[in-house]
Amino acid sequence: MLSRYKIAVDEKENENKYSKANKPDIVVMDRAQSRVFLVDITIPHDENLVKAETEKKRKYLDLAHEIVDMWGVDSTEIIPIVISANGLIPVSLAHHLRQLGIRDGSLAARMQKAVLLDSARIVRRFLSLQP
Repeated sequence: MLSRYKIAVDEKENENKYSKANKPDIVVMDRAQSRVFLVDITIPHDENLVKAETEKKRKYLDLAHEIVDMWGVDSTEIIPIVISANGLIPVSLAHHLRQLGIRDGSLAARMQKAVLLDSARIVRRFLSLQP
């Protein structure tokens, strides 16, 4: 029995199919609904929050159309997950998580925390460099 979802994360087999510029971070196929989600995660600077989300949608538009034709699914949705380096999140993040069937309200806060901790680690590493 096949499971309803097929999830691909950084699969090596996909490297030959798509150029590096058109390779989303996560691909989720919902077999029951005959649709595919292209999920791409980005952590821009605060000023580029909205621009990053728009750019991710534009970047994968051609790939989304190709997947509908190649895989024979009914639809493909592009889901940009954007959190700024300082932890800001766009209003659309909750909607994007719901599109993926994620109803956990604390997930956005946990993602923010992970980004902030990693940003702090990068700053600490930079400040500890000896000239």
